[in-house]
Amino acid sequence: MHLIDLDKAKPGMTLAKPVHTLQDVLLLKPDVRLTEKNIHILKSWGIREIWIEDAAGESVTGHMDPEHEIRAFIDDELRAKFSETLPDPLMEEILRIAGNLLEKRLLKKENKHGAQKP
Repeated sequence: MHLIDLDKAKPGMTLAKPVHTLQDVLLLKPDVRLTEKNIHILKSWGIREIWIEDAAGESVTGHMDPEHEIRAFIDDELRAKFSETLPDPLMEEILRIAGNLLEKRLLKKENKHGAQKP
């Protein structure tokens, strides 16, 4: 599976993981084939990245890019901690900025101490 920017998503791609809002509301289940409408809806909810299956339709095994692994971990943690917040564009932007700062800190720490998992 691959984590991609939603801007690079194309109709016909298959989701590898469910997509949730910051309030943990399920938007799309895994194994859903994306359509233009799905992509538009995800963008309207402020979703920036999605997990997709590889071109053969099966998950790619092996190690993920460490930066994507860290970002996925950060996004999951922020979503869990702030799930009670209102669907407010300002709050979503604050969470995005906080995620970027945490990602930089974790990557800096990882580079300093060698490969670590979040």
